[in-house]
Amino acid sequence: MIHASVEMRRLTHHLTPLRNIVEHLNCKTSLKPISSLPNPNPSSPTQDPYSLLKQDPVEICLSLWVKSFSSPPSSTFPNLTGFLSKFDLWILAYQRTCAHVTGTFPPRSAIHSNALRSLLSLQQSVTRSGGKFRWNDKMNQLVRSPNDKSSVSVSSSKGKVRRMMESEEPIFQDRVVQEVLLMVLEPFFEARFSSKSHGFRPGRNPHTVIRTVRSNFAGYLWFIKGDVSEVLDRVDVDVVMSCLQRVVKDRKILGLIESSLRMGGDNKRVTTDREENDGLGAKRRIEREKRMRTKRKILNEDEPKPDPYWLRTFYSFAPKEAAKVPSYGYCGILSPLLANVCLDELDRFMETEVIEYFKACKDDSIWKESIEDGCHNPAWPEFVPSSGKEKTRKMDYIRHGGYFLIGIRGPREDAVKMRREVVEYCDRVLGLRLDNSKLEIEHISRGVQFLDHIICRRVIYPTLRYTGSGGSVVSKKGVGTLLSVSVSLEQCIRKFRRLAFVKGDKDPEPLPCNPMLYSSQSHSNAQMNKFLETMADWYKYADNRKKAVGFCAYVIRSSLAKLYAARYRLKSRAKVYSIATRDLSRPLSESSNNSAPEYSDLLRMGLVDAIDGVQFSRMSLIPSCDYTPFPRNWIPSHERVLQEYIKLQDPKFFCELHRSIKRKGLTLPQDEISEVVWDFKTLGAWRSKCESEREADDGLEKLDSPP
Repeated sequence: MIHASVEMRRLTHHLTPLRNIVEHLNCKTSLKPISSLPNPNPSSPTQDPYSLLKQDPVEICLSLWVKSFSSPPSSTFPNLTGFLSKFDLWILAYQRTCAHVTGTFPPRSAIHSNALRSLLSLQQSVTRSGGKFRWNDKMNQLVRSPNDKSSVSVSSSKGKVRRMMESEEPIFQDRVVQEVLLMVLEPFFEARFSSKSHGFRPGRNPHTVIRTVRSNFAGYLWFIKGDVSEVLDRVDVDVVMSCLQRVVKDRKILGLIESSLRMGGDNKRVTTDREENDGLGAKRRIEREKRMRTKRKILNEDEPKPDPYWLRTFYSFAPKEAAKVPSYGYCGILSPLLANVCLDELDRFMETEVIEYFKACKDDSIWKESIEDGCHNPAWPEFVPSSGKEKTRKMDYIRHGGYFLIGIRGPREDAVKMRREVVEYCDRVLGLRLDNSKLEIEHISRGVQFLDHIICRRVIYPTLRYTGSGGSVVSKKGVGTLLSVSVSLEQCIRKFRRLAFVKGDKDPEPLPCNPMLYSSQSHSNAQMNKFLETMADWYKYADNRKKAVGFCAYVIRSSLAKLYAARYRLKSRAKVYSIATRDLSRPLSESSNNSAPEYSDLLRMGLVDAIDGVQFSRMSLIPSCDYTPFPRNWIPSHERVLQEYIKLQDPKFFCELHRSIKRKGLTLPQDEISEVVWDFKTLGAWRSKCESEREADDGLEKLDSPP
């Protein structure tokens, strides 16, 4: 008996690590033998993956977009699992995921056969009814990143398993599945999204919002700034699924999305009491993280380079309306699409409210008959002529991400009523509890800040000039109002101060650009030039673009000058400007050693880089605001091309177009190409149409002339 108890204790001791692993995975089943656990590297499937490569994945994506845009808006799609069965889409998803992880897009011919077999196993585990795919299944990864050299199995140490399980970094195969789902779902929802939505959508960005506001929001008096960004942080799973089921009826896809939402909400990292209560451990952890941030990191062989300094600096200037990106559970890159699916309900509600609120008035100068009617100049939509006391009641709406803007041409009571209706709708449909701080009502005369631009108006007064006296008289009665979209310089100063480029508020003083201390003069100037070019493009549609970009250029140029003064041991910025000129384009030497070669000789030999001057050193070099009129019913270029392509696919439309071309005496491109090919076959050269007409005219002149 003693021998049996000792033997049992020895066996139990050997099974202890395995029991800890199973308990750590929150496994509710009984302990299984090692042979029954899933193998992280399953055997390759019997089917050859190369035999499944039959079609170009771009053509598959094009067929999805054409099918979605050619279908009626009220149609549903019950069977989308067939697209998940196309192995070519999985290859494209794998390539895009590799590009995201490694920074390089691998061609299809460079993908290893083992990776193709693993990808086929992942596809089968997702599409088959008895598939074993689970989100964030770190112990059973069928497809791994090309940079992932380590593998965790049952025989791995407990510390290695714990570190992997506690890591918040998403696994590679989840990103591949998300890419496939995004390629399948995005076309069907993009064709049905409202045109009032501009966030997280292809072809739309904050610039389209600013241009739409400039073109369509002139004449509005009251604005409601809405903040529903709570949807971007967390959302009810039932709300998301009910919105998805209105378009997609496929059970497999809906099940994958629902499981990613629910598992992501349940599997959050739980801190232990030791981590929470041990103040010394938390302090040491903070110090270690600080050292890791300041420590210079050596990149691995296949690790992508981090974002350059100028790009990280520009990201810090992103407005709150554009900086917040949703992340739901294990949905990953699907989260922005799901957020738009939920908020599209609000867009549709506001579209009906805009139509119902409209009330035309014939005494008004614009919008006399319908919403689309306007008497003002379409080339100058910012200007609205003055009207009498009775004005047309009109409202408009636009949204970017979790923030929206409502413009109302009417009394403040209508704005208060509209705010109350929005609060009730969001509470009833989306489950959001909004208060007045989330829906602020502001008058246009005080300025409305949206996407770091201030929307305000200016009253235009006529100026009567008298040539006899040479004076001018300004009338007290305005002839109209002009919508102005300008940059908030206070916000710009605040962001520069947060990045330690300036100090002070009203009269900011530039500080040296310390992160570029160990970079060369050419590299520092090049980095800051890219930042200034991006800032000039960001403020492209602002009225005070020259002033804003000039201020940014002054801060960057002064910061670099102070940096160079400290690096090259010069006394002040004035000394730096006297040597390197105003745009810092001339080289600064570190020592006065006469034996050192000249910069021009080193540049000619290719030993140093050319130094580009800091851009926008003078106000005349800064581009002006772009006042190009924005079409009222604007759609992105890719949607316009899709609509034209769908029209050409219709045989009736194509035949009618062909008849009209023949009727007008025009030629088709196919006919011209066939004529060119025939000329090369018969004459060896191309005989253009003009030359043939000229030869015909010469022949007629010869016939008409007397012998």
